[in-house]
Amino acid sequence: MLPVTELSTLPSLLIVEDEFLIANDLRRILMKGGYQIKGVAGSVPEAKEWVNSQRPDIILLDIFLNGQETGIDLAHWLNKQAIPFVFLSANLTDNLLAAAKVTQPFGFLTKPFREKDVLSTLEIARYRHAHSEEAKLRQQQSMQIAVNNAIINIQERELFCEAIAEQINRFVPFSFIIFQIDLPEESSFYWLMLERARDNTFKRINKATLLAQDGEESSIEKHDHKIPDRMGEQTGLFTDDSFDQLCKKYAMARAYRDKFNVRSMALFPIALKRNSLIIITLATTSPTTSFTDTDYQTVSMICPQIALALDNLLAYEELERRRQIKAIELAIANAYRTEESVNTMLVRVAHSINELLPLDLLALYQIDQEQPSENDRIKTIQKNKGRFEPLEFQSLFLYTTISQSARQDALAALRICLAKPTLHVGFQFTNQAIDNVIGELYRKEMGIQSIMYAPIFISDRPAASLILASKSPYAFTYKDLHTLQDINVQMALVLDNVLAFDRIKRLSERLEQEKTYLTDEIKTNHNFGEIIGHSPAIQRVFTHIEQVAATDATVLIMGETGTGKELVARAVHNRSPRKRHAIIKINCAALPAQLIESELFGHERGSFTGATEKRIGKFELANGGTLFLDEIGELPLELQAKILRAIQEKEIERIGGKSTIHIDVRIIAATNRNLQQEVAGGRFRSDLYYRLNVFPILVPPLRERTEDIQMLALHFLKGISKKLGKPLTGIATDSMNQLLTYDWPGNIRELEHVLERAAILSRSTTLELAEPLRSVLLANGPLDTGQRIEHIQPIDDTMRSAILAALTQSGGRIRGRGGAAELLNLKPTTLEARIKKLGISMPPRYTNV
Repeated sequence: MLPVTELSTLPSLLIVEDEFLIANDLRRILMKGGYQIKGVAGSVPEAKEWVNSQRPDIILLDIFLNGQETGIDLAHWLNKQAIPFVFLSANLTDNLLAAAKVTQPFGFLTKPFREKDVLSTLEIARYRHAHSEEAKLRQQQSMQIAVNNAIINIQERELFCEAIAEQINRFVPFSFIIFQIDLPEESSFYWLMLERARDNTFKRINKATLLAQDGEESSIEKHDHKIPDRMGEQTGLFTDDSFDQLCKKYAMARAYRDKFNVRSMALFPIALKRNSLIIITLATTSPTTSFTDTDYQTVSMICPQIALALDNLLAYEELERRRQIKAIELAIANAYRTEESVNTMLVRVAHSINELLPLDLLALYQIDQEQPSENDRIKTIQKNKGRFEPLEFQSLFLYTTISQSARQDALAALRICLAKPTLHVGFQFTNQAIDNVIGELYRKEMGIQSIMYAPIFISDRPAASLILASKSPYAFTYKDLHTLQDINVQMALVLDNVLAFDRIKRLSERLEQEKTYLTDEIKTNHNFGEIIGHSPAIQRVFTHIEQVAATDATVLIMGETGTGKELVARAVHNRSPRKRHAIIKINCAALPAQLIESELFGHERGSFTGATEKRIGKFELANGGTLFLDEIGELPLELQAKILRAIQEKEIERIGGKSTIHIDVRIIAATNRNLQQEVAGGRFRSDLYYRLNVFPILVPPLRERTEDIQMLALHFLKGISKKLGKPLTGIATDSMNQLLTYDWPGNIRELEHVLERAAILSRSTTLELAEPLRSVLLANGPLDTGQRIEHIQPIDDTMRSAILAALTQSGGRIRGRGGAAELLNLKPTTLEARIKKLGISMPPRYTNV
């Protein structure tokens, strides 16, 4: 017998024997030897109760026991409990001995017992058990060290999983190994399946290969987004019937069985920090060799080491994510400092974000800015062959299928929803995109299947929204959305400066344009100063100006040529809330029809021959101010429709442009024509006339305000004296009388010119008219109102005769010096129109006009 001092105190024993005499004899021998007897059990159920209530150190177990279960059945159970046992038997057959050896007992005692044999066998059993536990501990330590050395420097998940698979395969061979990492705080899920080859190398199994039978790509993509089923909550070995039950309950188990012929599985759920979980699943395809309890215990020994290493890997990933966020923030700051345009800056930002959050499209939607066009409101960057480049919204093929009103409604809806952080992936994005025509456009045109966006706050207000989109259905998680919000903190600082400089640039350009325009205006001869007069007729005009100036109503100023219609327009503007902005004037009769549209609406570079650069039209230039359309009656019919649309819709399109531009302009129009007659003659659109004739102001001719002639004459004289450098102090009495009695068909303009000519010719300080004032009719001979006219022709016949006479005198020429238009004092286009209206058939010699 081994010395008692070699081991510690004697162990406690449980005797499992259904024969009372033999059990009692064993009790006596063992108690005499100093062993503590926990009790005596006569059957397997009784023995299990003793073990569960008072766990013994060693069990003496009779192979033959009364009841349905034998000692061999109990031995298998004791192995699972890691309790050593010694078999008691009287007669052992070869088959019985073979079955007993499988249970790995620590010894055999044959009845009847001798005291020496009993004590010696127990001492040997104690020794073997102690050294087997020590061996297991050494094996566990060796395995943990090997696993630790294999994975300690790995910083990628897939390489980490491959290293774990290689170490487990050394101790427990398998056919497949599956890793499932659930990260609920990040709303993400990682899945990897490896197949072991004959040379013990590993090949990755694609998710599509595993779930190809489902026929839905969305089911495959969900593996990167959430756990496919709850099979990971199971633990332990699953073979035969238990494996079949597992397949009935879980789709993933069925997929493993049906696709790869798996016949046995072992599941190892391992808890991680931050409520995370990794599930390692071993699978074998062998129908005869299943995983054993020993295999399960062996793998379980290295699970704590795997958990520690994976926690470190996830912590490293978090640190790396923060480092990349800082790198993105630095890239954003550098992009702002080095680049000029927002598009170029966003290209750099997209490249930086793509390293952390793979994307196919990045967009910046400006919420709080009054942008004139869709392109200015939405800046979009797309990935094309691995490179990011700006994308024009209007360049999408399906863009033309969306009406302008639908686009405006969609943009308004985006302005509301983009003001809060949102994540749409999978079917959620598909359903959401259908409700918005712009989202549906990107889904159909570019294959976008997932999107997330977060607002950019400037001064506690959402000024813009940064949008990331991908062609993968489950490209983003809520952790990615939080990352985007972190990035937007830096974007807010940069965007605030970008928008500020953009506003400064636009204001500077506008001020420069206004300066250029006003400089040109000063150089013209149309600066009449203030409106002068106190007659009742001009006082009515003043009253109308005061009444309408404070409103935004459209004003139509009518009056003869030279009455000062432009001064009335300026007076309305200067007394309106828009006086801080310029009043922009365009003379509709001064430009050819081909140039008027460009002058009014502007053009893009290359829109027509000679358009070498972009030009802003008068409507844009007058944004926020007043646009004065002088000689509106001369506007061609084809442009009248565009003017009407601009007034009604308050938006325009540049020539060659692809988007509409919102404008805020007050319209003041002026004409010396009778627009009602023009409408009746089909030369002016009735709808435009009624749109302009909201508040008409009739400027009286000078002959109806004779009380103002002396005041006007003295005012002009003062300016002319300063201009010519002559000391003119007054006007001669007879000259003043002529001024007061003259009809002034040219109105105030004629009065100024008459005084200027007289001042040039004057040789004294008192101005005298160089010659008597005569009207055109008087110059050609006085009209004798008492003379009886024998025959009066219709006006059309008179006009036809005059035109034919002029054509005869000019030799058939309409245009040029000495042409019919010059002889009739008409514009060539007007003469051509009247020839056509009167149906004058020109002789062959007149055809070349």
